[in-house]
Amino acid sequence: MTEPKKRGRKPRHPIESLKTRVWVEYIKQSVDASTYSVELILRDKPIEPLEKLYRWDKYQNGLHSPKPEYVDFVNQKFSGSKDIYDHVLWDVLVQDALSYEKIDQYISLMKPEIYFLLVRAVENFGLKRRPFNDEIVEVLINRGEVDCLVVAILMLHESTHLCSPDLRQLALNLYFGLTPKIAAHPLYFKVHPDLFDFIDSTFKHHVFLAPNIRLDMVVFWRAFRDNYWSNDLKVASQHLEEKSSSKNRVGSSKTRIESLDGKSYYDT
Repeated sequence: MTEPKKRGRKPRHPIESLKTRVWVEYIKQSVDASTYSVELILRDKPIEPLEKLYRWDKYQNGLHSPKPEYVDFVNQKFSGSKDIYDHVLWDVLVQDALSYEKIDQYISLMKPEIYFLLVRAVENFGLKRRPFNDEIVEVLINRGEVDCLVVAILMLHESTHLCSPDLRQLALNLYFGLTPKIAAHPLYFKVHPDLFDFIDSTFKHHVFLAPNIRLDMVVFWRAFRDNYWSNDLKVASQHLEEKSSSKNRVGSSKTRIESLDGKSYYDT
């Protein structure tokens, strides 16, 4: 007789790990302290039982994530930390697909300077989306904010709905143009290899060999880094990867081409 399988813990999404690591980095930089010191600050006492003292090391390594009530508690001590943890970027990245309505909802959450790049008022029609074009991509790249990366992800989702290779290419151009700005951000520098690997593997390039034959091609961000980033940032990024002890890197630095039949091919 076969024993029924026991219910295990629900697998964590990789974005849960990334958002926790960025959250910890924000708090550490707020007080210029180690995770050990952060825990002591939160306890308000110099000496406390140590049974949970090292949970912040697990947060820092992305192994565990805090419960919502603990995020709220920490925000009372470190104002703004909850905004980092609950940033719309993380919510957008965990979505498998987005409807037009949901994409518009996310756009409505953007700060006014970005929102009105994407939306305009039309007489007798109210607000209407602007055509997404090279000019908007250039402005967003120059801004270099994390919210601009959210726009890139939203446009990648929309390109799937529209089956639009032109929109997809614009969105990918925006994403790759933002990579050095995001990597140079103090909160995101340590996670940028894992963050970009996840985006590369999730939002692939489409190559049409014929109108009815499409290949999905994964172009990893490292090629863009090695050719277009400033030398100082490129070297710092390479050094970070060399030091990294992570064994769960998503994909490789090569370009991977996946056909619709599930087969994969690597270039050399």
